[in-house]
Amino acid sequence: MLRKIVFFSLMISAAAIEAQVAPRAIELDDYFRIESADEPAISPDGRFVAFTRHYVAEEDNRRRSEIWLAPSDGSVLGRRITIPTFDASAPRFSPDGNLLTFRSKRDGASTWFLHTDRPGEAFRIPGVDGPALVSPDGRFVAFTKETPPEIAAPAPSDLEKELDERFEGQIYDWMQFRYDGRGYLTDPANPYASPAQVLYVVSAEGGEPQRLTSLGVDVLDFSWSPDGRRIVFTADAHQRDEYVYERADLWLVGLAGDVRRLTDDGYHHSSPRFSPDGSRIAYRRMKGLSLVIAEKAKSGAPVDMYVMNLESDETTNVTERWDLRPGDPVWSADGGGLYFDAGIGGNQHLFRASAIEPGSVHQVTEGDRWLSDFSFTPDGSRMAFAAETGTSPSDVYVAAVDGSSENKLSRFGETYASELVLSAPERIAFPSRDGTEIEGWVLFPAGYGPDNRSPIILSIHGGPHGAYGNRFDFQFQLWATAGYVVLYTNPRGSSGYGEEFMFATWGGGWGNLDTEDVLAGVDYVRSRYAIDERRMGVTGYSYGGFLTNWVITHDARFAAAIVGAGISNWISDYGTADIPRTKESEFYGPPWEDEGGTLLQRQSPIHYVQNVVTPTLFVHGESDYRVPIEQGEQMYTALKKRRVPAKFIRYPDSYHGDWTPWNVVHRYHHELEWWKKYLSAPSGTSQ
Repeated sequence: MLRKIVFFSLMISAAAIEAQVAPRAIELDDYFRIESADEPAISPDGRFVAFTRHYVAEEDNRRRSEIWLAPSDGSVLGRRITIPTFDASAPRFSPDGNLLTFRSKRDGASTWFLHTDRPGEAFRIPGVDGPALVSPDGRFVAFTKETPPEIAAPAPSDLEKELDERFEGQIYDWMQFRYDGRGYLTDPANPYASPAQVLYVVSAEGGEPQRLTSLGVDVLDFSWSPDGRRIVFTADAHQRDEYVYERADLWLVGLAGDVRRLTDDGYHHSSPRFSPDGSRIAYRRMKGLSLVIAEKAKSGAPVDMYVMNLESDETTNVTERWDLRPGDPVWSADGGGLYFDAGIGGNQHLFRASAIEPGSVHQVTEGDRWLSDFSFTPDGSRMAFAAETGTSPSDVYVAAVDGSSENKLSRFGETYASELVLSAPERIAFPSRDGTEIEGWVLFPAGYGPDNRSPIILSIHGGPHGAYGNRFDFQFQLWATAGYVVLYTNPRGSSGYGEEFMFATWGGGWGNLDTEDVLAGVDYVRSRYAIDERRMGVTGYSYGGFLTNWVITHDARFAAAIVGAGISNWISDYGTADIPRTKESEFYGPPWEDEGGTLLQRQSPIHYVQNVVTPTLFVHGESDYRVPIEQGEQMYTALKKRRVPAKFIRYPDSYHGDWTPWNVVHRYHHELEWWKKYLSAPSGTSQ
């Protein structure tokens, strides 16, 4: 049991690491030193917390992760319990606390286990070959793994074999072949088709796995019933229909493989969890994207938390009168409530909803910070979570379930931040052109004052349904250290402000209200702070890159711009991006259903490129399918044709995100050089 838990390395006291280091200005190389902790899992008895530490291995040009374990009272700091040779993440205790499971790609396996009641090395349970969950009674392990179709493909002829051996290309007949990068085919018997993720169970002692599902589609989220006899899961029966998007249903399966479908309503269901007594299931539900597209809905689909009574099949929307978007549910110990996180303005916090009285939702945690990865003890008394702020990467905390008695368990983000001089974000709120209140934040450089007018950089987030907030951003801090005021806002389209605000850009509105909002932020800051209006820059990545393209084609106030993976031409993007359905939903259909493509053309920055006078740097990954690199190439070529200063930096083998550390630092360096070139003080003037 956990009372006998053994640490595999010497523990050290929290006070021992609090060496005083004089803070210094942040530098570009400090990107390689960023450390953080998240993914906490609290042990069933509440005495220990396992979590994931993240860091960068500069010489290897990769991000690394490892599992740490710490006592929850914070008396000593935890120590690493996985070997540094392989990455490890996603720790989770078994219900009895005797095992710790984690994810690690080593020796051809992905799921590993550690005994918590005695020392020893990580091991595999024979037969477990995928993301795993131990049953509440500890007897079984459920997991999913890719399984080839049971129908054998026809044997190729000699000619076909010879042709295939000489062929170096790719054959596909799946519309969204770019989305998964494998040429996913509709026919599961085709040898090139993506195998389905199948649900299995195996004895906790190991052995031959028992197959529970044969749906021909992926089993997604799954969880055990309290008695260990059933598993609830989600699966999209239409997954192999390339014309149906996002409508996974709820399913129930027993250990004998008896599958029962619980929903079939066109909605998308996710994150199902059994109540403590096993009589109900909580889950997230939203209108399926295919329905949204078919109805040409005036907004996207709200996300709500539902509870289903398994005896009566009655469902209850417990967040019906709540305007935010709930995360994954966790039942309270008494079954009367549900916990989940949600973004609220620039923060993310824990909320509790009544599972009995619909509409009763209240916020549990507070503060200007971003909380995530909540983990609870079975008795509902304690919880662990990760928290970050605008001046510190995330660390792991424990607290009572009501949010009181917080205790910090890790110091990775804190130690990193304590060694640097960082700018604390200042929250602002300002009216947009139509009076709508917009939230934003400003970072000030050292030495900023009313007698020292500073250049400003406006940064626009991705999405558009993402959000900035009280989270640590290395690049923003780097800019502030370099002498720039940094402004970042949450314009309409952002999450965390209610459904109406989030979907205000729906229906081809990208570039309209959102542009008014971000420019209103610039005007607000110009009117209240010492800003040099001759030295203003604008930048963004993904959707932020699109809006940057849009801004410089409609407004000449900026002296420089940087566009990261930004859309320039919606019509060409429709046929080359890996998610054409985005245009079908947020722009009400494909180009040929849009009065000859007039809406998509009208909202394409390339259509207004004759107005651009802003020197612009473009950065783009060559392997980006989300926003294909031709989008950046079109805008760059147009600016060069018009003799507007422009530069293009291409990063091979880089997708839309998750760039290697070396590429990130290279990009940050050249972006700083671009700002320096065009936003430095004019000759003969003071800053």
